[in-house]
Amino acid sequence: MSDAGTPARRYTALAAIVGCIAPEYPALNAATRVKALDDVTRYVASQIDGMPSFLRAPYRLALLAFSWLPLLRYARPFSALPAATQLSYLTLWSDGPIGPMRDFVKLIRSCALLAYFDHPLVLQQLEVERA
Repeated sequence: MSDAGTPARRYTALAAIVGCIAPEYPALNAATRVKALDDVTRYVASQIDGMPSFLRAPYRLALLAFSWLPLLRYARPFSALPAATQLSYLTLWSDGPIGPMRDFVKLIRSCALLAYFDHPLVLQQLEVERA
């Protein structure tokens, strides 16, 4: 099970995580934010896909576990949870006592924030706000 779910399901899970992680600053209109977050999600997915297979397979398994464990408590996968519940579940993983859970979130967070603040649409808005 090295694939750990279909690419579409992995992308949906990553998009939900990126949506939780991405800051509200700078304020972007809805269409611009959707475009930026889609690009950021694709970037994070490419970073995971670019890992050597001995790292990629366990990381995909962790993504699968992260995505589907909420079924046990909320009867829904992570991507179908309300935003506030997604955020508390993500916080549970990022602040939890288990190192691999924290590291899983840390990799996504660092890649997502790098891509977000380097995105041309975000940079453009930052320049507008600075001027």
